Amino acid sequence: MRHTPNRREFLQASAALGIAAQSSALGSALRPFSQDAPAVRTLVVVFLRGGADFLNMIIPRDDLTYSLMRPTVGIGEENGLVPLDADWGLHPALAPLEPLYKEKLLAPMVCVGSPHATRSHFDAQDFMENAAPGSRTVHSGWLNRYLQATAGEGRGSFRALAMQGLLPQSLRGKHPALAVSRAVERKGAWSVLDSFESLYDADGMGDGETMDARAKLGDVVESGKVTIETLRQYRDIIATADPADHGYPTDGFGRGLRRIGQVLESGEELEIAGIDLNGWDHHAGLGAAEGPQATKLARMAQALAAFRKHMGPRMNRIMVMVMTEFGRSVIENGSAGTDHGHGGGMLLLGGGVKGGEVHGEWRGLSPGRLYQGRDLPVTTDFRDVFADVLREHLDFKAPRGFFPDHKPQRLKLF
Repeated sequence: MRHTPNRREFLQASAALGIAAQSSALGSALRPFSQDAPAVRTLVVVFLRGGADFLNMIIPRDDLTYSLMRPTVGIGEENGLVPLDADWGLHPALAPLEPLYKEKLLAPMVCVGSPHATRSHFDAQDFMENAAPGSRTVHSGWLNRYLQATAGEGRGSFRALAMQGLLPQSLRGKHPALAVSRAVERKGAWSVLDSFESLYDADGMGDGETMDARAKLGDVVESGKVTIETLRQYRDIIATADPADHGYPTDGFGRGLRRIGQVLESGEELEIAGIDLNGWDHHAGLGAAEGPQATKLARMAQALAAFRKHMGPRMNRIMVMVMTEFGRSVIENGSAGTDHGHGGGMLLLGGGVKGGEVHGEWRGLSPGRLYQGRDLPVTTDFRDVFADVLREHLDFKAPRGFFPDHKPQRLKLF
C-alpha cells in the first residue's frame, strides 16, 4: 500500500528540500510556458552578506591617503589595478567587468549606505532589506511591498524568485515569492514532491490525522500546493533550458545566477530575482590582489559577465543590483583585515543605467572627512538608489510611506 505522508512528514521534507513560499496567494493558474521574450522588466538583487569591502573593489586611484591607510591590503597599479578613468580603478579580480564598464552597462557607486549607525550585520541587513533604517516595526521587505503595490490583472503568476533555500527578507511579506534551493535538483527530490500530492486529496491527510489537525494545516496545505505547482513550472523551465554554460563558474552563486538567466530566457515574466553571495566579513587576512576577497570577487565577476553574455539584448530590460549591508573601516587592522564600517558601495548593471562612470559623492580619505574618523561616510542613502531603480527601471513611483520616514531624493543614475 502506498504510504501517504502526514503533516509532520510534509513539513520535515519540505524543509529538507529548502522549499519556501511566502504566501498561499500564488494562485494555481500558472502562465503557459512560452519561448517569446517577455516585455516585463526584471530586477536581480545580489546581496553580498557580511559587509563587503567596496573600498578594495572600487579604488580611488588618485587618493594618496589610500595606500597609507592600507599598506598591505591596498590595491595599486603595481597590483594590477584595472583603470576605469583618471580617478577610479577596479580590483584586478574584477577585470571581467571592465568590458561591461566600457560598454556603458556597468555603473559602480561609492559611499552608498544606511544613515543608521549600526555595525551589526543582522540589524543592518534587516534595515536595508526592509528599507527602514532603525525601525523594528516594519517587517515587510521593500521588494515585497513593490510586488504588493503592483499586483493585479496583467501581471504574471511567477513574479518573484530567490535562488536559495531561505527567502531573503527583502522578498518577505504578503505577496507570494518562491525560494528554491539546490536541494530540489538532487536526485529523487521530485519524487518526494510527487508523493505530497496525496496530501491534497479529500482523504489524503494520512492515517491518524484528526479533524483538528486538518484544520491546523490551513494555509500550510494551500501554500504547499501552489508551491509544488510553481516548482513544477520551474522544473519544466530548467528541463527544457539551453544547456550552454555561457562561462558561469560552477560554484553555488554561478549556478544560481545561471538558473535565473534560464528562467528569464524561457519567456516567464519574472520581475524580481534575489540571490545571496555570503562570506565577506574579512576581519583578518583580507588579502590584496590575491587572498579570500580576491577569490570571491573573481567568481562574482565571472558570474556577472557570464550573465550579461547569456542575456544578450535582454540586458536592456534587466538590471542587476549588487549591494551589501555596510562598508569596512578605511584603515586596515592589525590582522591585515578591515572591521565593520559605515559607507559602502553598489554595482548597477544593465537596465538603462548610466554606465561607464562612477556615481556617488566622494569626499576623500583624509581623517576629517571620514565618518567618526574611521569609515567612509554615507553620501547616498541606499533608499534613494532603490527609489530610482523602481521609478526608472520598473516604472514604479513609490507612494508616500513606501519608504517609512523618508522622502527619496532623485539621483541621476539613468
